[in-house]
Amino acid sequence: MKRLLLIIPLLGLAGCSAFSTKGPFPLKQTSPRTVKDCRKVAKFPGPAGYRMWGPPAALGSFKYDTAKKAKEMGATHIYWGEDVEGLEGGIVGVAVDCTGVQLDEGFNDYSE
Repeated sequence: MKRLLLIIPLLGLAGCSAFSTKGPFPLKQTSPRTVKDCRKVAKFPGPAGYRMWGPPAALGSFKYDTAKKAKEMGATHIYWGEDVEGLEGGIVGVAVDCTGVQLDEGFNDYSE
């Protein structure tokens, strides 16, 4: 049992370290509330899994690759949500173009 309690955090750390930075993050991460007046560029469904066991280990590379694709499509900001269906759920990235839109920066970027 003690080994199991040691292995679980180590696996969690290994999943967190799977994200290798190849440069600065291409887009500004924000909340849906901050970019409500911006033009939606694309919605990117991500890896799915069982919510009670946590997110998949490849989340960091998914977010980075998605942001690169969205930037190529003309997006300036991106926010992350969760697509939930019963016990299964996955992350969803929504890319928006806020060129020429005055953003309401009074909100904390990660609050809803």
